[in-house]
Amino acid sequence: MKFTQDIDHMDERMRPFAVRATAKSVRKRNVMLKLGIIILLIIILLLGAFYALSVFVNKAGNFTVWIQDGDMNLITLSDTPDFEKCSTMLEADIIPQMDNITKSWMPDNLTEIDGCHNGENYIAYTFYLKNAGINEIDYSSQIDIQAVTLGADHAVRVMVIKNGEERVYAKAQKDSTEPEPDTEPFLSNTVVMSDVTESFEPGEFDKYTVVIWLEGEDPECIDNIRGGVVKMSMHFKVLETD
Repeated sequence: MKFTQDIDHMDERMRPFAVRATAKSVRKRNVMLKLGIIILLIIILLLGAFYALSVFVNKAGNFTVWIQDGDMNLITLSDTPDFEKCSTMLEADIIPQMDNITKSWMPDNLTEIDGCHNGENYIAYTFYLKNAGINEIDYSSQIDIQAVTLGADHAVRVMVIKNGEERVYAKAQKDSTEPEPDTEPFLSNTVVMSDVTESFEPGEFDKYTVVIWLEGEDPECIDNIRGGVVKMSMHFKVLETD
């Protein structure tokens, strides 16, 4: 009988430890549950960001042209010189895969075809910008790099032909500030070029052809950039009016 009483007394003494152990397990389980939820939310956010970037790069086009907000009544864009269809934004067709070529392989009629006229391995877009206002203006043009994968921008070339005047841009040579042969260096890692047009008269228009390709003779055009993407946009902004 005494033995039974001792066991019962021992059970009474152990019961608080059992309760404390159970509470500790519950707290640990709750912490792990909260941690799991946080990790899951982070994964969802990362997947969402990756998806948004994929849509941005692959669906929004490799090259777009647009007018700065607030200037839409002063300047306008069109695929054709008659401005039958005016727009504030133009978009080139997507090239799923771009292999390297060289400038000498380009056709001679790049400026003679309006709108998007991509080749198999290059983007080509011809468009027109018009002073749609009643005053003389100055305007700026700038090409920005919006997205890059696999360092493809190190071998890319951007040719801008404005009213027949041609300029080719590329990143400076590796580990140097010297430009690549027959090119002008990018202004920065994210800005290809910037230009200002002055005394742009009402009704006057400028003709632009922009061509983008991967230059096969560039030393940095290597297998590591195969499958890389470069997304660019060109925007226009009115600087002042008379």
